[in-house]
Amino acid sequence: MVYIWRDSKDTFISLWHFFQKQRSEHGPLNSLEECFDMFCQGLSPHNPYLDHVLGYWKAHRKNPNQILFLNYETNLSADPLPYVKRLAEFMGYGFTAEEEKNGGVEKVVNLCSFETLKNLETNKRR
Repeated sequence: MVYIWRDSKDTFISLWHFFQKQRSEHGPLNSLEECFDMFCQGLSPHNPYLDHVLGYWKAHRKNPNQILFLNYETNLSADPLPYVKRLAEFMGYGFTAEEEKNGGVEKVVNLCSFETLKNLETNKRR
């Protein structure tokens, strides 16, 4: 299992924007401050956020060979190349020396970038 978690502040802001878009047609939302208080109290559609992350962290500590635990902002966003390599190895599909030499890791990072994904035709339809 691969668990990628986001910093709580980034998770909250992403949720806020998501719910703004989802509910804008159905009337006013709670204020940002009210939603933040609810988030901090653990009121969430998917269980309290920090409990969720902590549960997977504990499972990772008990089973590090079965659960890869990565932080998006610190690991994947800041320096994706070593973590894409680590992810491939963890999943049993590590890059060969030739693939690394020929820029295979960089190609995967580029193909999976937000810029590339947001420009796919399927993601432009809404």
